Amino acid sequence: MILPFQHRRDGVHLSLAENERTLLRDLAEQLVTLLEGQDDHDPALERLLPPGYTGDDEAGAEFRRLTVDDLTAGKIANARALIASIDTDRRTPLAPEAAQAWLRSLTDLRLTLGSRLGVTNDGVPHPADRSGLVLRDVYEWLGYVQESLVRALDR
Repeated sequence: MILPFQHRRDGVHLSLAENERTLLRDLAEQLVTLLEGQDDHDPALERLLPPGYTGDDEAGAEFRRLTVDDLTAGKIANARALIASIDTDRRTPLAPEAAQAWLRSLTDLRLTLGSRLGVTNDGVPHPADRSGLVLRDVYEWLGYVQESLVRALDR
């Protein structure tokens, strides 16, 4: 079994299969669309851009007003960096900045899917339908990819 990321003498290399790269690219593009759309009623955005204060709506709104643009721009930049590097030649290691963007963007993707699945501190609920099962599988796969990158960077 080939790991999604491999540490070699010259750095960390992306080893995802083409179909996995396509899925990841599509997910990152959807994340960019979600962040650019700023649908305040989408619970995924609250997971991605949480309130700075709980229990104080006025302070939370002020915090959000002051931070949302920069946080959103950073998340979009991370997703675009992932997209830009996803077709990196397997012989070329990921630049350290790209690896950090991957880690941040994988976290954002998992937060988004987690909000869709209803993930809580108690874990991932068992979906009742086929599309939910697929979503859960993708959520868990993203965790596997993220763990592979962390381990490759840690070597």
